Amino acid sequence: MAGRHSRGAAHAGTLAPLLLAQQQWVVHLRWLAGIAIISLGTIDAATLQLYARPWHFLLVGLVVLAYNTFIAWQLRRSSATHWSRARLTRLVWTQILPDLACLTALTLWTGAYASPLRGFYVFHMVFASLLLRRNMALAVAGVAIILLEGSSLLFVGVTPTRNELLYAAGSDVTLLVTVYLANKITRQLRRQRRDLIRKNAKIRRMSARLKKHQQVLMQTEKMNAMGHMAAGIAHEVANPLASMDGLLQLIERRPESLKPETVSRLREQVARINGIVRQLTNFAHPGRLGANSSSEDRTEANGWRTGSLNDVVRAALEVARFDRRMKSVQVQQDLAGDLPPVMMQPDALQQVVLNLVINALDAMANLPNARLLVRSCTRDGGATLDIHDTGHGVPAKIAARIFEPFFTTKPVGQGTGLGLSISYSIVAKHGGRLSVASPSTQFGSGSCFTLTIPAIPAADSQPREAKTSPVSEVEKSG
Repeated sequence: MAGRHSRGAAHAGTLAPLLLAQQQWVVHLRWLAGIAIISLGTIDAATLQLYARPWHFLLVGLVVLAYNTFIAWQLRRSSATHWSRARLTRLVWTQILPDLACLTALTLWTGAYASPLRGFYVFHMVFASLLLRRNMALAVAGVAIILLEGSSLLFVGVTPTRNELLYAAGSDVTLLVTVYLANKITRQLRRQRRDLIRKNAKIRRMSARLKKHQQVLMQTEKMNAMGHMAAGIAHEVANPLASMDGLLQLIERRPESLKPETVSRLREQVARINGIVRQLTNFAHPGRLGANSSSEDRTEANGWRTGSLNDVVRAALEVARFDRRMKSVQVQQDLAGDLPPVMMQPDALQQVVLNLVINALDAMANLPNARLLVRSCTRDGGATLDIHDTGHGVPAKIAARIFEPFFTTKPVGQGTGLGLSISYSIVAKHGGRLSVASPSTQFGSGSCFTLTIPAIPAADSQPREAKTSPVSEVEKSG
């Protein structure tokens, strides 16, 4: 019972905005109907004189406008979330009963059985089918038949002919059939709408979970990168600690030799350690990453800002120096001084550059004369970064899949297969492009990864998301 009640509440919650919108639509139509009744009554009284009571038309039109004003006020006084199904149903009856009464009066004044207005009852049956359940819509049809036929017999005072009775019976059956068919179509449309709402909600929940998992994977890949640099970090921290320990031993043996410059040297070493810790902390926990941001979230509060790609490259290389393999690699920087500004999340792009550098170090592991060239330039209307290495290169079959998630050529336990995939995702969120060419055009061997971020357009400071799929460019030598 509790489950059925919760499903019923959810059903009403999804239908309330739709029913409210439909009632507002009916209110708009009623404004037109009231104005039309008043206009026809005025025209008939002034010129046509087809009916004996034209001024009654004016009265009915004013009544329609009056209670429609009340209905419109009721609909506007609160939002859709405050309308329960029962309250909406009561409001529908509050509208339909006066509508039927006014239409019945007009029908009687315009010929009862021969009135041209009998066909207008069909519209009210459609409205009832849209706004009410089937049994209530059929009840509306019953009320309409009783009002129409009963008032015709009681107030007209003329015995209907056989043809008029047949016509009345046919119109009454038409009302019931209209309710049945319209309600059947309406129920089907509502069922489809509820299914669509549920599927959209499910997709949003799945998207939120995927984004959360992607964030975890990105952080995992970042920790994997820090694992490569663990030994170098220990060495960088050990050097100032050793210097501090030597100074403290000297002070312990000869306290009288303590000088102001000794304290300054200690503070320098402490500041050096603090700088290393701050640098690693900023890299490990930069805030929101680019792969998780939509185009609407690109604000300074979410880490987006205008800047130079060169600053990102320098920060990434500063972190990469903790990797001890950097000491055996000849690193050359060739950063252009005239790069156009780009809209970016620096922390996210720093992770991309660091991933590419670590991949280059992996490719050049245990190779003699290892060289790494990091070059930036302006190309294709954007800021471009080329990272050349003298490693083993990327074969064509591997290059075609190199940006796929979980694809790796490293031994089990030495790679997650997420680094390049995450990097591509981040670059795509920046509206950019990440590709690979092998061999490197600079060294004639190895490979070159190229990252391009579009420059900020003159009339638009927001980047567009790339809609292309990962592209690998492989050049075969010889």
